[in-house]
Amino acid sequence: MPGCNIEREVIGGTARYRVCGKFEGGCAWDLAGRIEHEPLGELTLDFSQCGEFVDYGIAVLATALLSIPDKTIHLEGLRQHQVRLFKYFGVDADKIEHRPEHAPPADDFPLASEVA
Repeated sequence: MPGCNIEREVIGGTARYRVCGKFEGGCAWDLAGRIEHEPLGELTLDFSQCGEFVDYGIAVLATALLSIPDKTIHLEGLRQHQVRLFKYFGVDADKIEHRPEHAPPADDFPLASEVA
């Protein structure tokens, strides 16, 4: 029995992916593949119907989100723990910006002299 169900709906120029059930590694790989091949440039990923999250799934999806340079992606329905995990993996759930180099701006990290 699959852990999750992913439904795609198009509203105007936005593709909405609604994830239901348990969001685990297999589901994350499936969703990552779908969004990488999505022809529309704006996506909404709705997790409000997820009953359980496995941290590994968030790591997989965060990596995929950072590798997609040409899409605007909105994340909805996340709990505080999931928002925090996405941030640990370099994805700000409130604002996903895509830079050509796929790296956070240098001013997001303290200088070595500030850390020591």
